[in-house]
Amino acid sequence: MAKTQKLYKRETFTSRDEWLSARGMGGSSASAILGVNPWMSKLELYKTIVAPAKFNIKKDNTNEAMAYGIQSEPLIRKEFILDHPHLKVLTPRSHEMFRRTDKPYLTATIDGRIIDKATNRKGVLEIKTRDIRNRADDQAWQGQLPQNYFIQVIHYLMVLNDFDFAVVVAKLRFFDYYHEEGKKLLKTETRYYHIERSEVKKDIENLEKVETHFWEHNVEKRKLPKIEITF
Repeated sequence: MAKTQKLYKRETFTSRDEWLSARGMGGSSASAILGVNPWMSKLELYKTIVAPAKFNIKKDNTNEAMAYGIQSEPLIRKEFILDHPHLKVLTPRSHEMFRRTDKPYLTATIDGRIIDKATNRKGVLEIKTRDIRNRADDQAWQGQLPQNYFIQVIHYLMVLNDFDFAVVVAKLRFFDYYHEEGKKLLKTETRYYHIERSEVKKDIENLEKVETHFWEHNVEKRKLPKIEITF
C-alpha cells in the first residue's frame, strides 16, 4: 500500500491570544457550517472570521463548563495512558495547532497524538467532558457521538490526512438539578468511541468539499451565507 502524502504542518504559538488569532476553521467551525453546532450558527461563524471587531464578537469565549474541561483534560489523558499501555500518547505542547499546507484555513487543535506500539498506526486523541442533565442528553452519547462532536473528529482526520483513526474519551457527569441544596453530582462515567478512517472516508471527503466551498464562496468573497430556517 502506497504511503499517504502528508498535507499538514505543526505550529506552536507563544500565547493563547496569538493561537486564537492564528486559527482558521477548526472542528467547531465544521459543525457550525453544517448547522449542528449548538453554540454557533453558520452566520455567526462567518462574522467571527470576516470581521470579529465589527460585530463585537470575542474569539475567546471560555465559560465555566469549558474551564472545567480544560482543567480536567490532563488528568483524563493521564488515565487514558495508564489504561492503554499498548498505545504511546504524545501530549500536545501549549498553544499547538496543525494546519493543512494546501488549504491553510483548515486547522486542528487536538488533545493528543496516539501511536499504536505494535503497528505504528497513528491516531487522534480527543477528550470531552459533558454534564448530563436528562435522559435525552444521556441517549445522545449511547453507542455513538453527538453529531457535532462526530463532525469535529471527522474534521481532525481531514486535516491530519495520514492519521488512521481517532479515539474520543468522554467523561460524563450526571447531576440531579432539582436537589434541595442545588445541583448535586450523582456519578461520573467514562465512555470511549473509536473511529477508523476507512469507515468514514466518504464523510471526510464530503466535509472537505463543504468547508472549502464555505471558505471560497463566502469568506473570500465576503458573501453572507444563506440562512436556513426549518419549521
